[in-house]
Amino acid sequence: MKLRQLQLLLAVARNEMNISAAAAALNTSQPSVSRQIIQLEEEIGAPLFTRRKNRIVGFTPAGQAAFEAARLVENQISNIDLIAREARNPHEGSLRIVTSHLHARYTLLEPMRAFRRNYPSVQVSLMQAEGDRIQDIVLNGDADIGMSVSGSEDKQVAGLIMLRGSLLQRVAIFPKDHPLAERRDITLAEICAYDLIGFTEQSRTHRIIIKSLNDLGLYPQISVRVNDSDVVKSYVGIGLGVGIVPEITIRATDEVVTYDVTDQLPPRYIYVALRDDVYLRESMIALLSTINPQWTGESLRRELRKAQGE
Repeated sequence: MKLRQLQLLLAVARNEMNISAAAAALNTSQPSVSRQIIQLEEEIGAPLFTRRKNRIVGFTPAGQAAFEAARLVENQISNIDLIAREARNPHEGSLRIVTSHLHARYTLLEPMRAFRRNYPSVQVSLMQAEGDRIQDIVLNGDADIGMSVSGSEDKQVAGLIMLRGSLLQRVAIFPKDHPLAERRDITLAEICAYDLIGFTEQSRTHRIIIKSLNDLGLYPQISVRVNDSDVVKSYVGIGLGVGIVPEITIRATDEVVTYDVTDQLPPRYIYVALRDDVYLRESMIALLSTINPQWTGESLRRELRKAQGE
């Protein structure tokens, strides 16, 4: 069994079982990929893929197990490379972060500023994705750190550790001349009596807020759907409705009045996701501890040992 065959197995899975796409991703030919997959199946002694009319359509149980094992091998090889690089210079290298617009735009702003002062030579790649995809992106090895907002009902993914950070504070926002703007005892029912500037239906934020309101028996009229909190604030500011946004998005220059509704909604926390076999580089620990001082090197290693059953 060769490492190249395991790389091919991973590439096929990551390219939707498309042999040609996997070959292109690895800069090789389609016949070469097909041939080495057949050789790997012969060596293992069992088919790894289900096929329909000579096309691969999915994994067999053996193939799924082999894929998971190959992914572990790939992660450990990557860790060895990271160990070698850090031994040469812990202030160089790269970090890949996947997160939502909210955290990229607001939560990470000051931590990134502080991190860049101390690690100017570390390249940071910041990818944005919907919250539903962030854990899978980290698990697949396409990012080192994932940051999202989660609640107690959200699924936990095997192979990841989830670090719970601070409670996400949320506020209702109104135009400055709104009837509720001067009130200090506002209920969600009173807020939902007015048109709501909401998020697009594809947005995870939309699903979280609407489900929370519906669970309380509230079904607000949504007058406009937008993509992010900045646009919600703009539309509320010109009087098209009210909104509910994370408090972290509010700026002194915003033409809105805020009212804290955190305690009236189910709690949502900022989480960071790491693979449970990750190598904790000095730069990664530095960034995480800047985001949350409780995430020290010692506490992070303790969480990894716990996840690994040690």
